Amino acid sequence: MMSLERFEDLAEIYGGDIARWPEGEREAARALLASEAGRLTPVLAAAAQLDRLLDLAPAQSPDAALMGRLISAAPQPAGGGRRWIAGLSAALGLSAAAFAGVLVGVTAGRPAPMAAPVAVTTAAEPVVTAVDTSAALQDAIAEPAAL
Repeated sequence: MMSLERFEDLAEIYGGDIARWPEGEREAARALLASEAGRLTPVLAAAAQLDRLLDLAPAQSPDAALMGRLISAAPQPAGGGRRWIAGLSAALGLSAAAFAGVLVGVTAGRPAPMAAPVAVTTAAEPVVTAVDTSAALQDAIAEPAAL
């Protein structure tokens, strides 16, 4: 429920047209106007008369020199507005470098795939010519009878 004082305050601030008042206040204002029309109609009429007088005042464009002084006197943002973008770029670059280092570390520790032993038959006996560092091959080298 809107009070008479609140209605009068809104009329002074926003004028004689309730449609230009804040949306949250309009319904209560219209309800109060319906119930107290005799008391509030002069309030709206006075506000509407002031609206018409203000509409008659010529609109002036701002002075360019004044605009320049106001803009130059306005506080400047500290450090620029794009500082966070530079920080984000640096963080992404460091993350990419760290990921590449981990990837190289993980893949460099893996043994290279071993070549399958190839048996070459000569006239005398088979000879193993492939490079294989597996334990079974080293055992075979240590004990040739195992072949």
